[in-house]
Amino acid sequence: MICPTCGTHIPDGLMRCPACHANIGMTVPMPALQGRWCPSCGAGAALNDEVCPHCGMPLDKEWGVPAKKVGAARDHQALEAEDQQSISNESDDTRAIPRIESAIPPEDESESKVVAKEGVPRTGAFVLAAISSVIVVCGITLAITHPWKVTDYSISATTEADTSMAGFPGTVDSLSGQDSNGRTYEVVTGDDATYAELSEAHDKLLRYSLRCDECEALFNTVAYTDNIDERKRGKRETDALAIDLSNLIEDLSQLDVTSGLYAEDLEHVTTLANWVRNRVDALAAAWKEDVASADPVADQPRIQELYMVDRQEDGQNGYKVLFDQNWEPWRPQHKESPEEPASE
Repeated sequence: MICPTCGTHIPDGLMRCPACHANIGMTVPMPALQGRWCPSCGAGAALNDEVCPHCGMPLDKEWGVPAKKVGAARDHQALEAEDQQSISNESDDTRAIPRIESAIPPEDESESKVVAKEGVPRTGAFVLAAISSVIVVCGITLAITHPWKVTDYSISATTEADTSMAGFPGTVDSLSGQDSNGRTYEVVTGDDATYAELSEAHDKLLRYSLRCDECEALFNTVAYTDNIDERKRGKRETDALAIDLSNLIEDLSQLDVTSGLYAEDLEHVTTLANWVRNRVDALAAAWKEDVASADPVADQPRIQELYMVDRQEDGQNGYKVLFDQNWEPWRPQHKESPEEPASE
């Protein structure tokens, strides 16, 4: 029969292939049918077939060697000798690699201290490798840190020093520095800084009030015309003025008047800012409605109603009148801080 692993012809009845040592105990030899072989496809055919039953090619009656008769009694020794001869003749055609046995007897694996099974180290080898790794890491750590030299990592002073006068510069008549250049600086107290900021905010409010007058004049000129560009410009300027007033009021709320010296002045300046802001809010609402309108002339009553909020009988804005009347009287005045009583 033929080995199903390497294709070597071997005697019938063997349990292992002598060439590749494959287990062929489950291989069953099949007797060949009586007939001949097709030269085209190699399929078996009967002696009286004129064409191949597999590929349909014509068969030459004189071609091919008939198969051996099935069931012929053969001597077992003769078959074995014939198979051995067939193996020797076909050894050049097979691709099986013969197994080479070493003349040196193999080492008894049961006595090996490293290998427990084929290719698998013993547990002791793993333990030894782990211990060796720990020893190497510990040695490197000790070599780097030097734990036996504690003073190398100490931040404490090792020399005693007299610190009874530490930080005392002696008697100083005046302060000087390398970048002073002989300049003197005035010391500003918290109340003085508050006064300066209140005065600056008071002056800004006058400029904001004048800007509001300009926006109102522009509104009275172009609000009910078809000049959309000028109307949009008036809305942008009014919105910018509203933002500036909001920032100024926020800055005023951050001033420190805990001493009470400028608390009244802060209240006055904040009131002036809110009056101007009320004027701007009414104007901004009118501009918004005017720009959004497709026909401002037709929508004039609704727009004018927003614009005339807080107007007096003479048409003047009530907040503008209050601002003009109180802006100058409420100008912040510098005040001296009360001196603290001298301690006895």
